[in-house]
Amino acid sequence: MNTCRLLLLLLPCLSTAALAQSATMTVPGMGQVMAGDGAKQTLKCGGDAVTVSGNGNRLTLSGSCTQVIVKGNGNQILAATVGQFVVNGNGNALTWQKAMKGSVPLQRVTGNGNKISRR
Repeated sequence: MNTCRLLLLLLPCLSTAALAQSATMTVPGMGQVMAGDGAKQTLKCGGDAVTVSGNGNRLTLSGSCTQVIVKGNGNQILAATVGQFVVNGNGNALTWQKAMKGSVPLQRVTGNGNKISRR
């Protein structure tokens, strides 16, 4: 049996986690944009913003993020340094280590069950 046929036979057995898809791109003036569901990855902020659009993602953000924008539900994000969180969704958990200015990053949150805490 050739490899293509074998893969087609095994495809229904794969879990939805194995089929998770996401795309990350850098957009001038907007920083990094990650779109998709169920991704687990590390992104480097580099003094820009990061936008996460999707559900059930687990991200680690290194470096300084001027802004972390989350549009979706059930995302878990750990950020090293943040200037502002903008959250629109439900059940997101955002953890930060250091604020860019002051003792706490600015926060604009819409939705239910979102948690923003210091690590």
